[in-house]
Amino acid sequence: MSLDRRLREALQRSSVVVDPDVGRNLATVRRRTRRLVIRQRVTSALLAAAMVVVVVVAGPWVLDIIGSQRETPPAARPSSATLVGAYQVDLTGADGRLAARGLAGSWTLALNGDGSILWNAPPGAGVTEGLPRDTYQVTGAQLVTNLFQTNLCRGSGVGSYSWTRSGGTLTLVAVNDGCELRRTILTSALWRTV
Repeated sequence: MSLDRRLREALQRSSVVVDPDVGRNLATVRRRTRRLVIRQRVTSALLAAAMVVVVVVAGPWVLDIIGSQRETPPAARPSSATLVGAYQVDLTGADGRLAARGLAGSWTLALNGDGSILWNAPPGAGVTEGLPRDTYQVTGAQLVTNLFQTNLCRGSGVGSYSWTRSGGTLTLVAVNDGCELRRTILTSALWRTV
C-alpha cells in the first residue's frame, strides 16, 4: 500500500470521528453572541447614565468656575471726587513762550466737586478769570475741560487730558487739545496740592 493511500484512509477514519453537529454548535454560538451583545448594551447604557448624572451634578459647578475665570473684576475707576482739590504749579522757567507772554510764574487751580474750575494766573499776567464758564468733566482717567476759553484759548474748544494723582501731585498729559497755551500751562510741570 502506498503512502498516499494510507494517508487517505487515515484521514477518512479521523473525519468520521469528528462529526460536527453544525446546527447545535450554531445555536450555542448565537446564544453566546446574544449574551455578549446584551452585556455590551447594558454596560453602555450604565456608562451613559453615569455621564448624564455627572454632567447634571457637576455641570453648574464647572460652568461657575469657567465663568469666574473669564470675569475680571472691574478696575477701580478714578472719579472726579479723586480729583477735587486745589493745586499749584510754578512755571517760571518751564517754557519760553509763557515768559514772552507774561504768563510765567505761579498758577493755582481749584477743581470743585460741581465741575467748575477756579484759577489764578501769576501776578502781572494780565489774564482775568473766566468765571463762571470754566468747567471740567472726568470720565475714568480722562479729564475734558474748557479752561481759558474766554481769554487764552478763545475759539479753540475743549481740551482732553489723561490724569494721574499720586500723593500730593497731579500729572496731566494732553490727549487732544487745540490750545497750545492751555496745553503748556497744564502739562509743563507737576501740579502740587495746596
